[in-house]
Order: sequence, then structure tokens, then C-alpha cells
Amino acid sequence: MTVAVTWLTPDEAGQEPYWPTCPVETDALAKLLEVARTQCEAFAPALADGADVPENYRLAQARQAQNAYRAGQVDTGGSYGVDDVQVTVFPLDWHVKALLRPPTTPVVG
Repeated sequence: MTVAVTWLTPDEAGQEPYWPTCPVETDALAKLLEVARTQCEAFAPALADGADVPENYRLAQARQAQNAYRAGQVDTGGSYGVDDVQVTVFPLDWHVKALLRPPTTPVVG
């Protein structure tokens, strides 16, 4: 019997290749993952009922959770981190979108 592949759990999200350096505790991470899941589901092609969640969706969920976390770390002056680095976070950045809807190359023939 195979186990269904689902959206990321906090335990899975803290592992490679997702977010092994995650600085938040489990409850906060669960909330970030839920928000990221909702955003990814709204953008990604719909999955059939009961279908496994593809690995690219799970990775996109982790990246979007990271983006949401980082957005909360930017101060009101727009800086992030220790070196006054400016960070702009978009609702779904190009990397997350590409994971959910990989670009296609047109075939001419």
C-alpha cells in the first residue's frame, strides 16, 4: 500500500530540499504553510480529487512560506537583515509561479 503525497507538513518543511534553516516554531510554520498552500492552490492548475500533490507544488509551497516569513521581517523602512538590504516580496514571485506552472516551449512543426 502506498502513502498519498500531500501538501507539506511542518515536520517535512524543515527538511531538505524545502526549508532546513526554518527559524520559526512549529505552530507558526503550520500557519505559514497553510497560507502558502492557499495561495499556491489559487494559482496552480487544479488537482484531481485524491491525487498526490506533485513535488513541484510542495516545493512552491515551501518557497511561498519562506516569502511570507521574510515579508514579515522587513521593517517599515523597507530594510531586511543586518546590512540594510532592501527586499521586495511579491504575492507569488516568478520562481513560485514557474514551479506551479512550468513555462512551455512552443513546438513548431
